[in-house]
Amino acid sequence: MKNGDVREFVNHIHYGDELWFLYEGKKYFLEGWTNNSSLDLCLYEMADNGEMHIWKGNTTHYPVDAFLEAKIWNGKTFWDVEKDMEWVDD
Repeated sequence: MKNGDVREFVNHIHYGDELWFLYEGKKYFLEGWTNNSSLDLCLYEMADNGEMHIWKGNTTHYPVDAFLEAKIWNGKTFWDVEKDMEWVDD
């Protein structure tokens, strides 16, 4: 991961921190929140008509692994493409 350590980035996801990053010229925003006592994670592509992905957890499970393993990056997972991502501030 450019501009940061990927392990630190993933740790921030586990804590529900808001994160901004770039991938293939697109800006993304990742955030976690509590929704009716469930722990959810949402990824927004910051563009007109950008994609949005939501992973639903429950009261004891935060779906970080579901995000990390989702094949939403041209059929690849986060771990497959993280070296091409750039961690940025908003």
